[in-house]
Amino acid sequence: MTPTEFYHVAIKADDVAATAEFYERQFGAEVFDRGIPDEGEDGDENAVEYAALEIADKRLYVFDRPPYEASGLVEDLPTGLLHFGFVVEDVDAARADLGEAGVEFVMEPTDFGDLRIAFLLDPTGTLVELIEHLE
Repeated sequence: MTPTEFYHVAIKADDVAATAEFYERQFGAEVFDRGIPDEGEDGDENAVEYAALEIADKRLYVFDRPPYEASGLVEDLPTGLLHFGFVVEDVDAARADLGEAGVEFVMEPTDFGDLRIAFLLDPTGTLVELIEHLE
């Protein structure tokens, strides 16, 4: 099986709005859909809060809990995503801009083969890699 496209990354967050705002502010993401559970008459316990964002023609979903977790199809998911990465033109410049905005870096820009990389933490503690192709 060969996938035809990489479609999205999904993050579980305690504060969906703050996490979505982080990606909007720091990476220029655009929210194209939001869902907030309705506490109305229906009382759907499977409802989840989410934000759907687009970054560099790819999708990032932020959930308070995944829909499949809420539905009871699976138990809580304590492990999973290690990190995901964004290609940038200049890792050092991105580091400077994000650092000025108060973003926490856990690995400073470092050469790694034909790449220059750095790692930061988003508001959920998810590792985000910045990648610059040196060649």
